[in-house]
Amino acid sequence: MKYTHALLSSIIVLGNLGTLSTAPISFHASDKVAHIATKTTSVNASTYQNIPKFHKTIGSNKMVWKGDNTTITANTVEQDAAADFEHNMIDTITVAHGKEKHILHTEDFGVKLIDITSVAESPSNSWIAIRAEKSAGSNLILVNVKTGKYIILNERLENAGKQDVETITSYNWSPKEDIIAFAYGNTEKSILAIYDTKKDRLVHLPRATNYISTGLILWHKNGKNMDYISEYPSDQWILFRYDTTSKKVKPVKKMTRKESQQWFKLDK
Repeated sequence: MKYTHALLSSIIVLGNLGTLSTAPISFHASDKVAHIATKTTSVNASTYQNIPKFHKTIGSNKMVWKGDNTTITANTVEQDAAADFEHNMIDTITVAHGKEKHILHTEDFGVKLIDITSVAESPSNSWIAIRAEKSAGSNLILVNVKTGKYIILNERLENAGKQDVETITSYNWSPKEDIIAFAYGNTEKSILAIYDTKKDRLVHLPRATNYISTGLILWHKNGKNMDYISEYPSDQWILFRYDTTSKKVKPVKKMTRKESQQWFKLDK
């Protein structure tokens, strides 16, 4: 799942997600949460995108992620002189979509990959996002299933002069376009951005405050708004909303970790 390890440690199974209660919040000029307004609004689960499911199976020397039209197969090889968690490394990643099949050789990546933790397909079925764990952090690999062209978003950010791109913690495709929203950073800072595959363009979201981590990103079905849950200060969570038209971010609700799990159930 595309959650931070802190959030994974306390996942709680909840019941009906038909309506999620939220309350608007406001910030001081210092960007710290001031208070929760008394007026309560509702966010319905049907507001959010439907995310196609991929199912993971693990064999002796491979792991397979299978969706409706696409299958991702990661072949692994044993490393004798390596730490236990690096004992099996991914050698190749095969992306099969219909009659198309493309093989990615991880030796070309410049880093060793040890696991694939999630896979997601773009709305046009033209792109696959693969989140792969490294020895430290994770990469997000975007593969064009028609051409075999791939982009490692961590490298794309570094080439654009960005720093602290050790890991990409969460992501999701827009339900309307082949653009992907994602959060990147390190253990102390989280930054959100959107990448347009057609224009090869990165757009960074304005930050309402200095996020420590971001555990979830969900698009609205209309493709115009996007919600995400970020941590600030430590162990305190806020649901934010980004408007792609106004290019503005607003806080929607302060929540406990337990409350945040309602939104995590909407992701795969």
